[in-house]
Amino acid sequence: MPVFKYIAYDRQGRKKNGIVESEARDKAVLILKNKGLFPEKLQKIEKKTFSSGSFFSKRFHVSQKQRADLFFRLATLLESSIPLVEALRIVAYQMKGGIREQLLDIKDKVNEGVKFSSALKSYPKIFGSLYLNMIEIAEQTGDLYKIMFKISGYEENKSALRNKLISAAAYPAFILSLGVGVVSFLLIYIVPKMQHIFLSLHKELPTITKIIISAGAFMQNYFAELIIFIVAIFILLRIAYLKIENFRNAIENFLLDIFIYRKILITRFSSVLAFQLKAGIPLVDAIRSSYKVVGNHLFHKRMKEAAEKLEEGMAVDKAFEETKLFDAMFIASISTGARSGKLSEFVERMAIYYEKDINKMLKLIVSTAEPASILFLGAVVGFIVMSVMVPLFDINELVK
Repeated sequence: MPVFKYIAYDRQGRKKNGIVESEARDKAVLILKNKGLFPEKLQKIEKKTFSSGSFFSKRFHVSQKQRADLFFRLATLLESSIPLVEALRIVAYQMKGGIREQLLDIKDKVNEGVKFSSALKSYPKIFGSLYLNMIEIAEQTGDLYKIMFKISGYEENKSALRNKLISAAAYPAFILSLGVGVVSFLLIYIVPKMQHIFLSLHKELPTITKIIISAGAFMQNYFAELIIFIVAIFILLRIAYLKIENFRNAIENFLLDIFIYRKILITRFSSVLAFQLKAGIPLVDAIRSSYKVVGNHLFHKRMKEAAEKLEEGMAVDKAFEETKLFDAMFIASISTGARSGKLSEFVERMAIYYEKDINKMLKLIVSTAEPASILFLGAVVGFIVMSVMVPLFDINELVK
C-alpha cells in the first residue's frame, strides 16, 4: 500500500509532520482530516525494494540491537492477538532508517497472501538467514511469537558477548595508541632538537643515545613511508588471507590453537545450535546453520564433515569428537544429551558454562592487560628519557 509523507497543521495551528498509509492521495487527505489535521504538503514515498543480490542489499546493515528490538516488538504485538499485517505496519512506523521500507514491503507481501517466512527470504542479510527455517516451523505450529521472543533474546545475548569482547580489547588498544603517539612525538620532535646539543660535546655518546638518535632520524625522514608500508603490509596480508587457501588455513589453524579463541567460537556455535534444536530444527540442518555464524573456515570445514558423518549414521558425540575442536567435557555432555533425548538442553548448558568461563577469562585479561600496558608504555618512554638524560649529565659535569 502506498505511503505518503505529510506536513500538516492541527486545529490550534501547530505544525505536524509524519507519514500516513493509504490507497490514494485523496483518501490520505481524508484520513488526516479525520485526525484533525489539515495537510499543507502531501508527498508519496517511493518504496525502495532491495533484492537479496543487489548492491544496496549487500551494503544495508541492521545492527544486533535493531534486530533484537524488531523481533521483540513483533512478538509483543502478536502475543496480544494483533494480526501479523497490522503488527508489521505498527513496527515499521516505529523503526528508523531504511529498515522501515523493508518492513512495509514485507507487510504488503504478507497482505497479498505470501507466508511471513517467504517474505523475509527477500532480505536474508537484514533479518538473518539463520532464523528463516525457525520462523517457517513456527508458522506451522502456531508459536510464531514465542520464536520471535527467543530470537530477540538470542540477539541481545550475542550483542552482550560482542560488547564484552570489545571492552576487553578497548583499554589495551587505547594505551597502545597513546604510546605510539607519545613515542612518535618524542622521536620526531624532541630527540632531533637535542641531537645538536649532544654533538657539541665532542664525546662518544652512550649506546642507548645513539639508538634513539638513529630511530629519531629514521622517523623524521621516513615517517610517511613507514605508515604507507604498514598499511600496504596489512592490505597484502588481508588479500593473501582471502585468496590463498593454504595461507588462510595456516592462520586459522594457529588461531584455533589459542584456547580462548577456540572457546569463543565453540560458545557461539553451541548457543546457536541449542537455540535451533529447541526451535525444532533437525540436528543436521541445525549444525549446518549454526557453524555459519562462526568466522573461521577451518571450523566450517570440520563441522560440515561432522554433519555429513551424522547423515551417514555416525553418533553425534563421535562425529563431534573427530573434529578435534571440542574438549572431553563437551563430548561427554552431548553424548549424555543424545542418549537421554535432551540434546538441546545439554548443548545449551554447555554454551552457558562456556560463556561464564569466557567472562572470567576476559576479566582476568583486562585486569592484567591494564597495568601491563601502562608498565610497557612507561618502560618505552623511560628508555627514551634516559637516552636523553645520560648525555645531559655529562654536560652538567663539564659545567662543574
